[in-house]
Amino acid sequence: MRLALAIVASLATVARADELDDPPRPPRPFHGSLGVGGALLLTGNAGGSRLRVEGEVDVEPGGRFGRFGGLLAIRAADRTHHGLACAGLMFEAAASRPRLVLDLHADVGVDLDQRAPLIGAGIRTVVTIIGPLGVAIDAGAILVIDGLDRSRLAIGSATSIVARW
Repeated sequence: MRLALAIVASLATVARADELDDPPRPPRPFHGSLGVGGALLLTGNAGGSRLRVEGEVDVEPGGRFGRFGGLLAIRAADRTHHGLACAGLMFEAAASRPRLVLDLHADVGVDLDQRAPLIGAGIRTVVTIIGPLGVAIDAGAILVIDGLDRSRLAIGSATSIVARW
């Protein structure tokens, strides 16, 4: 038992020393992206095409908010379905700026055809190719809540061309 306590105490001391040695990080700048692309619905296509389009804009104010931001998106739209209007929160889980960013997002919104509320979550990876242009790959699930018979879970993936700033 004493050995375990000694190990825990030494690890805590080393971890604290590492924190003290790290230089302070500069505040994150204001940044975001605007993207448009294609989506593939694996489930919950409601009788329409599995291939859809989507668009998203996200903003991360940086500064004191650090890794948090917001998004507005139209997901899973095609000729017969007006799509899912979403607003949400983002968290930058990892980044190797300016080339690679990994964001987690939580969405709320409405299905524009069924007029039903929805909730969802996903993970989005953005790889910057040339200058501000890049490719985003988003995978997620959205639950459209419309009673017992018409509720559905839409699981899908999207690939978009994005402009980052």
